[in-house]
Amino acid sequence: MATGVSVSQPPVVLVNTANALSQKYFAPILADAIFKPSPTWWRITRLGKKLQGGSALVWPVVFQEETVGGAYWGTQILDTTATDSIQPAELQWKFYNQPITVPYTDVLLNRGPGAVIDLIAAKEETAMGSLLQKLSRALWGTSPQNTSLDLDSIVSAVQTNTNVYATIDRSVALNAFWKPGGTNAGTRTATGNLILADMQNAYGDVIFGNEEVDTIIMTQLGFNAYWNLLVGNIRYIRDEETTRMGFKRHLMFNNAVVLHDQFAASQTATFLNTKYVYPCFHQDDYFVVDPFIRPSNQRILSSFIWVTMNLKVINPRMNQALTGISNG
Repeated sequence: MATGVSVSQPPVVLVNTANALSQKYFAPILADAIFKPSPTWWRITRLGKKLQGGSALVWPVVFQEETVGGAYWGTQILDTTATDSIQPAELQWKFYNQPITVPYTDVLLNRGPGAVIDLIAAKEETAMGSLLQKLSRALWGTSPQNTSLDLDSIVSAVQTNTNVYATIDRSVALNAFWKPGGTNAGTRTATGNLILADMQNAYGDVIFGNEEVDTIIMTQLGFNAYWNLLVGNIRYIRDEETTRMGFKRHLMFNNAVVLHDQFAASQTATFLNTKYVYPCFHQDDYFVVDPFIRPSNQRILSSFIWVTMNLKVINPRMNQALTGISNG
């Protein structure tokens, strides 16, 4: 069966005549059959973009209580020892590019009444979608976006107990404050298939006063496993903000929105307090698009989309991961 501009037989009988006298109708729609959305990106950016400059991403961290002070009476001599209780966390900027390359002869042939969709606009839209796929994989450290040049992933911050994150070595006993998992001081391992008790334990690890998890990310398999744990009248509880943004297919666990992300780490439920998890973009390189140029030795139009950024988890202990879920 013919595709493209040639007619097909059947239904056409006079094939050559139809090809000479008729043309197919091309709908002015650029259908997406490749790209996957990332609900995680929406959750961590829904409060607005964060812009920053400088040569690196640095923030101060209070890492210990100042133990001096307390009860006293009368003329007691008071301890005024200075405590070095704050240290910096630091991440490096990460750089991403997405080229847009179009042969100029193709642009010429795309002009006039035969141009159903503008070729340049279609290539720009495809390039932006391609870049977002790379960033969505990098967010979870999914190959091939899992190199040292890629951004520091959620996995590196929230699902590892003994690695170095933001220059702070969590394998050192004094740096236990920097581990994910809050009161559990480390990620949890599931007892097998997903059960509500394991989820509640992980959720409870990262409740501090009125601070608690607001987002739980799973794979589709994990989401299905959680769905099967719920009775019918609970399954349809909805978060109004999430529904308004178009993510109608979500669930709730306590006060957290449960979403499935096709880029998420397998066999894992990731519990996020998104107040402390967000991408930070360089203020002078925020999805910059170059003008198209033509090289001297080729008749092509070339441009790039650029972005300089990294993902900041400014307080890992406020987040948790439940790993090793057999049916997740």
